[in-house]
Amino acid sequence: MSKNRTEQPNIASGRIDSLEKNEIFVFGSNLAGHHMGGAARVANMKFGAEWGVGVGLTGQTYAIPTMQGGVETIKPYVDEFIEFAKQRQDLKFLVTRIGCGIAGFKDEEIAHLFRKAVNINNIYLPKEFYDIIVAPYLEHCFYFGKNVPRNCGADVGHNYEECWVRFHFNDDIYIYNNTIEYISHGLGDFQADDGVPISMKAILFNRFCHWGYAETPDTFRRWYESIDYTNTASKAEPPRKKVETQYNPLLISAILGDIAGSIYEFCPHKNTDINLQDNRMEYTDDTIMTIAVADWILNDKKLTKKGLVSRMQEWGHRYPNPMGAYGEMFSQWLRSNNPKPYNSWGNGAAMRVAAVGFAFTTLEETLEVAKKSAEVTHNHPEGIKGAQATAAAIFMARTGHTKEEIRRYISATFDYNLKRTCDDIRPTYRFDGSCQGTVPESIIAFLDSKDYEDALRLCISLGGDADTMGAITGAIAGAYYHQMPASLYNFGMNKLPEDIKDIINKFDQEQGHMVSYKWYNPEFPKEELVRKVRSGEIFI
Repeated sequence: MSKNRTEQPNIASGRIDSLEKNEIFVFGSNLAGHHMGGAARVANMKFGAEWGVGVGLTGQTYAIPTMQGGVETIKPYVDEFIEFAKQRQDLKFLVTRIGCGIAGFKDEEIAHLFRKAVNINNIYLPKEFYDIIVAPYLEHCFYFGKNVPRNCGADVGHNYEECWVRFHFNDDIYIYNNTIEYISHGLGDFQADDGVPISMKAILFNRFCHWGYAETPDTFRRWYESIDYTNTASKAEPPRKKVETQYNPLLISAILGDIAGSIYEFCPHKNTDINLQDNRMEYTDDTIMTIAVADWILNDKKLTKKGLVSRMQEWGHRYPNPMGAYGEMFSQWLRSNNPKPYNSWGNGAAMRVAAVGFAFTTLEETLEVAKKSAEVTHNHPEGIKGAQATAAAIFMARTGHTKEEIRRYISATFDYNLKRTCDDIRPTYRFDGSCQGTVPESIIAFLDSKDYEDALRLCISLGGDADTMGAITGAIAGAYYHQMPASLYNFGMNKLPEDIKDIINKFDQEQGHMVSYKWYNPEFPKEELVRKVRSGEIFI
């Protein structure tokens, strides 16, 4: 390797006394080609720059005029040089700090003229220029350019950050296209304030997909969090604050709603000042039957009613005395040797249906299975309708429909009045165990909410059957917002016995891709973010 240059990055030495055969000394000249001082004199005296030639290649030199006016007059000659160098891959062009001597310009003024040269493998820039050009990007790197040892497990960081930096200096729109794809997958708002630019995450997401992971959005989220990317212990700088987010939009979202409402079922609470992690809270029969339906979907591939009855009775016998107890008629059904549906219009069919909303590929199949799941007990038309409406709302929430689309469909299909707000409902609403008096209000709590936690608080604040309504609202909100604080997730999971957690985890593993392929937050301003990327309003 020549003593005049280094590679990766391509840097020219600040002092060049001799040249190898294929090296070209690039210097700042005047248009007249009077090479009287500075690098121009060296070029003329040592490397064959011709007197009277102020532009282009002579001897082992290349002249770029810098004395004819402002920086804007230099740019066309720099662009011409870059294009020339691209055509002469047989030569190595060693750029000096042109214009920063006798011409009187500062490095900061000239360096950016060479931006397009960063990725050209036979152009070697002064270190001062290179550092200025890449500095805005290195500020956002955690490994590349930071001398972090690769043996600390940072290979991924080194490699993809280097790609990310270099992609900014290509003529193609690779990084732009990857960023737009990333946003379109629903990841535009993912850990937006963790210090990693959106395009950097987009490049890692792209690499992640090409490594062979199919359930890309959710799997990427979990993997990105697991590598603790911005908090590597080997870095000297203080760790950045970790954004506390857990992505588990399936059964746990319904169960957390049940747990949150458990202490308010018989103690109405008419405002949203609610601690969702109150130690008095516990799972109820709503969770147990939600798990029974999930177990049925996981293990009875023909989805027989007999199989559902068997699992509901099995889980009911396993947990015979949940917080709040089972309803009287349902308790008799659980104990029966030959259980039959009892024409109930109660909300039990809706509170246990969450798994159905998450598990199927079409709305038609979702409605069919929801009906079947209700009919083993709640075969009254209102009981069936409540289960179907809840499952449909979950299905639509996880497949990218807006709140207004969900509102219109549920209203038109099930004749529920969803034009009300929680503030309209709250003053006169009381405990109601029916589907027709519970499901619409639970859906409205979701529609009025701004995030998962807000949905639970709004639901409970209505003062009704809080645990069941929490399970309904929670399932829809979990599917829609697709995120919840890790502390809330951990609080709920720590309340559950191992066999229930086992079903939750198995259901997530088997059905998680149904959300992964389809999910995005329709309320997130995707179009606005795309516009800002296209216009350059946000940093890459």
